[in-house]
Amino acid sequence: MTSSDREDISGIEKMLRNLYTPLQSGVSEFRVNLGNFTTAFNNKKTLNDKIKTLEQENRRISLDNQILRENQAELKRLRDIVAFKEASLATYDLLPARVISRSPNNWYQTLVIDKGSNAGVKKGMTVITPKGLVGSVGSVGHNSAHINLITDREVAVGAILQENRDTSGIIEGRGDRTFLGMINVPYYSTVKKNNRVITSGLSLTFPKGIFIGTVSEITRERGGLLMSASVKPAVDFDKLEEVLIITDYHPVDDSEENMGE
Repeated sequence: MTSSDREDISGIEKMLRNLYTPLQSGVSEFRVNLGNFTTAFNNKKTLNDKIKTLEQENRRISLDNQILRENQAELKRLRDIVAFKEASLATYDLLPARVISRSPNNWYQTLVIDKGSNAGVKKGMTVITPKGLVGSVGSVGHNSAHINLITDREVAVGAILQENRDTSGIIEGRGDRTFLGMINVPYYSTVKKNNRVITSGLSLTFPKGIFIGTVSEITRERGGLLMSASVKPAVDFDKLEEVLIITDYHPVDDSEENMGE
């Protein structure tokens, strides 16, 4: 403390200074290292904050992309429905509806839609998509209705082959969304694999000429008087999100029946 006022210092002071100098250097080095550590810690914290911010932004962008893709897919489906509805104006009066729930029961296969009696929906009305036949309206509420799918075991539809019109039968559900059964096919029928099956119009529920599906397999019944066939539905029932309800039907000539093609 007093050496700064003198040109020289005593031996004891020199000895004390020599002893103190390493400690002072250590303290200075510790200060430097502490400063470096603090700077590194602050830099790491700043980097971690940036990483979290970028991760949050990436999740937001990913979610936005998912929403955009879903909106694009929905827009395409709705455009197809609008185009089909406009093309069918001369034949059908159609009411669009959204599927809001599905029955998990494999025996009774149903859907619930967001339109009911308030929108003019009535029991027995036919339900379709631009691809083909879906089913018919079952029970109806004010703002919703149950749709009995043609895959339901309790549903039967009169059907004919579109190619030659000489084969009639009955389409019945198997409780399986991937295949339908066509029964009561006459033994003399010329039915072939990949033939198109349409509604015959012989039932009170389903108008004539609606595409049901294509023949995938033919089986001759015992006794040889009748045949049966497996039919692959035109509609993918696992992917149904929107449907069309036929609220009125204007029959046309057979030559004009091109639905589903």
